[in-house]
Amino acid sequence: MYSSSYSRAKLSPGVRHLNKSKAKSCGYYMRIVFLFSSLIQSLIIVSLVLFVIYGQPEKTAADKRVKELELGFNKLSDNNIELRKEKSKLEAQLKARAEERAALEKEMAKQQIDANKTEQDLKKKSEDCNRLLNLARRPLPPIQPHITRSSTSSELSNLKRLYDQQEAKLDVVNSNFTQTVQNLRDELDTAVKDRTRLNDEVVELRRDNTFLREQHALYTSKCKEDFANSLEGITTVTREFLDRINKLFPHQLTFHLTCSSQREHMDKIKNSCTNLSRDVENKFQVYLDNVGKMVSEIQEKSSQLEVKNKHLISDFEECQRNHSEFVEKTSKQSLIAQKAHDDKVNQIWVDGKQEPLCRYKANANVLSAFLRVQILQFHIRHKHCLTYTVCPQVEKLLREKEELRQQLSNMKVKDTNK
Repeated sequence: MYSSSYSRAKLSPGVRHLNKSKAKSCGYYMRIVFLFSSLIQSLIIVSLVLFVIYGQPEKTAADKRVKELELGFNKLSDNNIELRKEKSKLEAQLKARAEERAALEKEMAKQQIDANKTEQDLKKKSEDCNRLLNLARRPLPPIQPHITRSSTSSELSNLKRLYDQQEAKLDVVNSNFTQTVQNLRDELDTAVKDRTRLNDEVVELRRDNTFLREQHALYTSKCKEDFANSLEGITTVTREFLDRINKLFPHQLTFHLTCSSQREHMDKIKNSCTNLSRDVENKFQVYLDNVGKMVSEIQEKSSQLEVKNKHLISDFEECQRNHSEFVEKTSKQSLIAQKAHDDKVNQIWVDGKQEPLCRYKANANVLSAFLRVQILQFHIRHKHCLTYTVCPQVEKLLREKEELRQQLSNMKVKDTNK
């Protein structure tokens, strides 16, 4: 192996054999060193691969809880963003409704002023018309014609023509007054209808404003209770989770890899582990967005339904209260009407029972008065006689009077027995 041109000392055969059996060449030792170094590198690579594949510790409850909290944090963050957007929209709607309400209130105040002004004008015009009508209806002072011998038929015709003109003017004034009053009444009715309509619109807008305010307050309270309280402590947990992911592959390894293929393989594994969180975030982001949107819609519908339920319950209670008051009022009115009807029936029954007696009494009174008249006439007719005889007609009337008295006494006896 180390041959050269120089001469070497020749040793005996025994000595050369002894040196060959005991001494080893340098290549032998180098091969042994390279073999062991290759084995060590192979073991290191295998151990790294096994560590990468099986060396991760099992996920404990804390890690699972950290993952759940991270997902919950992302979900709540998206929901919080959506809720803020909804809050801004509701505030814009509330502001628009408030502006509409202010505009309507201004319009209603203007309409109220116009209505009051119109009403005053109508009253003033009505007073003027009444005054003109009274002046027109006031009788004219009688014209005292100076009857002289110079009065002619031409003056009479002039006076008649003047009278006809005044009558025509009075008719025109009456017709104009009637038409003006009718127009003013129509305008007053229109103004009253407009005022009623505006009042109804104001009441409806106030009700809608109250409904939106309550819905917004309930929606805000739900967002604070359901999401804001759940966000406490999420920042610390996510920071620790991200630190663990970053510490999984340190920047400087404790050893150097001599094989380029193994280094590339390790770089691929590191890149895969680094991009794992991004892939998970990208895959679950759409799902979390949809879940947040659905939760916000559910919360909005829930708050709206709760406010509607509250208003419906209040309306139902008011209806029940009005119904009970109406039932009580109608029962009282029914009792009063029943009592009045009973009193009326009793009065009719008593009047019907006493009607024959009253009729007989009236007939008796009429007959007695007629008899007194006949007797007085008879006395007047025969006042010059000291003694007189009763004529057959007077005797007949006296007999009828006695019969009526007898009938009245019999009826009194029957009524007493009953």
